[in-house]
Amino acid sequence: MRILGIEVKRTTALVLGVLVAVVMVGMLSWSPSTKNSTAWSRQWTTLAEWVRFIMAFSWPLALGAGALQGLRDRRSGVEELFGSTPRPRAQRVGWTLGALAVGLVAGYALVFAVGAVQVVSATDYFHWGWLPAALVGALALVGVAWLGMGLGRLVPSPLTPPVLAVAGLAVTSLGVGRPGDGLPWTALLPTLPFPRSVFTAVGGSVSAVQAVWFAGIAATGFLLVALRRRWLGVLPVLVAAAVAVPLLPATAEEAVTADPVAAELVCADQLCLTRAHEHERAALTGPAREVLRLMAKLPSPPTSVREVALVERGEQDMRLPETIDAVWVDLDEFTYFRRTPLTPDQVATYWLAGAGTRTCYGDHIPRTVTREVAARTVMTAWLTGRLEPLPVYRLWLGEETDGLVADAWEQLRTLPEPEQAARVQAAREVQAACSGDPLTTLTGGAL
Repeated sequence: MRILGIEVKRTTALVLGVLVAVVMVGMLSWSPSTKNSTAWSRQWTTLAEWVRFIMAFSWPLALGAGALQGLRDRRSGVEELFGSTPRPRAQRVGWTLGALAVGLVAGYALVFAVGAVQVVSATDYFHWGWLPAALVGALALVGVAWLGMGLGRLVPSPLTPPVLAVAGLAVTSLGVGRPGDGLPWTALLPTLPFPRSVFTAVGGSVSAVQAVWFAGIAATGFLLVALRRRWLGVLPVLVAAAVAVPLLPATAEEAVTADPVAAELVCADQLCLTRAHEHERAALTGPAREVLRLMAKLPSPPTSVREVALVERGEQDMRLPETIDAVWVDLDEFTYFRRTPLTPDQVATYWLAGAGTRTCYGDHIPRTVTREVAARTVMTAWLTGRLEPLPVYRLWLGEETDGLVADAWEQLRTLPEPEQAARVQAAREVQAACSGDPLTTLTGGAL
């Protein structure tokens, strides 16, 4: 251990560990990973997946730093001297490789520690499913640093470290997509696709395949540094590739698995939240009660507010039909998770939109969206007694929607109160089922 401590001080291990931690925490703090329910600081699974995603920058850094370490004997002019000693080379360089591993793992663990402090205060849902993805990331960092050290010894040129770092960055940039998006072999990269839902996680089989692959890379790096017959060093990575490549996920769907525990609904006081978001119950109970109170004037009012557990976003042109016995809400639909928390009144306003229904369109917004928005605005106004633009649409819809809203509101108010309630109820059912034009239902076909 004394020798390991000396090597930690003599090598780039400490500096590399600090750089990895600073780069990764900095990128995570100023990137899209701070937004929505999938923020790196909100759930254990998304913490692990975002850290793996940001490895697109730390992995090349470890590769280049390892190569720089591999040049140490040549730069110090002691390569021939050490090569003539009877002591096994593997025994001598093992401490150097160990020092690199210690520095990298410490920096990597520090990143998780920074995230974990925030996750603990943001969710009550803890599980161990995120750990395999996190451990594979540590193995990937150590493996590529060892590989870089072996390549630095194999090609002892001052250009080797920067060239390897740039090449590593170019390769990891291919991993910003998903496995199956034309490049299924990107599952062999240290990066993971950024999380799209808190109700899914990287499959355990994918982590196992990646562990085999990165263990092969680490073994190759070790042998390139330790053996005199360097050609033997390629054997571990070839064996690992032979095992891992046939097991790669062919599609994005095969790379992730659903997390039914995270999506499980927990109900109390007419508010049903997923287990992943149950931590928000105290903040959302008040808005839920207010929404149900206002909607009690409908002929068939909903009896609860229930969260929608979406596994994938933006993949469908239209959402699936939803029942009318509940107000179905998606906390990410109106960006509930943000740096500045929403007030209870703001949450209730979003939930009341469309008489407690969600928009029907998906990733592709149709031309008829103005009619849907107009109907949702009028239904909301009937419940609250105030005709106001829906905040989520005001910035990108113009005068056409305002005209439809004004006409529909005037027509609805001329009807007797029971007929108004029946029209709003019918329009709510159409909007919930996404099976027609709620504005036509609301106005009796006049618009």
